[in-house]
Amino acid sequence: MNKDLDLKKTTEYIFSLDWDKDFTDKELDDLDQLVEDLITKYGWNDVYQAWCEYLHKNCKDDWSVVNFALHFFDYAHDRYIPDPVHFIAYLYYRVDTKTNSRAFDIFDSLAITILPNAGLLDMTEESNYAAETDPRIQSEIEAIRKQEGK
Repeated sequence: MNKDLDLKKTTEYIFSLDWDKDFTDKELDDLDQLVEDLITKYGWNDVYQAWCEYLHKNCKDDWSVVNFALHFFDYAHDRYIPDPVHFIAYLYYRVDTKTNSRAFDIFDSLAITILPNAGLLDMTEESNYAAETDPRIQSEIEAIRKQEGK
């Protein structure tokens, strides 16, 4: 593990990478290891908070939000997060999935992995689940809009 890892700088590095870049297998392995080292050093809760801070402060356009979501899916979709409804709702709040099919695909993928991990969704009972029509997600999107004054 790299003891010199800085949480903020490493977070910025990871999420500023263009997910569509043609990475070599070694680069992908190195990124996986970097994320694991970061989590080992700081713990998942602190890493998650830093990643969310990055999302809220640095992702100002559709591309950067979707890029964040793609990386998040690669590195943490199977981890428990403390605020799953808010996390998913924030993504949907930031990008119109009706006009951005890539956002729709990755946000949906995140929702159907994160919500079950949190015990908020049983995919065997709700096999046709859609986050964009989930009343919990829609209610949280409205709360975010009010909070942000939009």
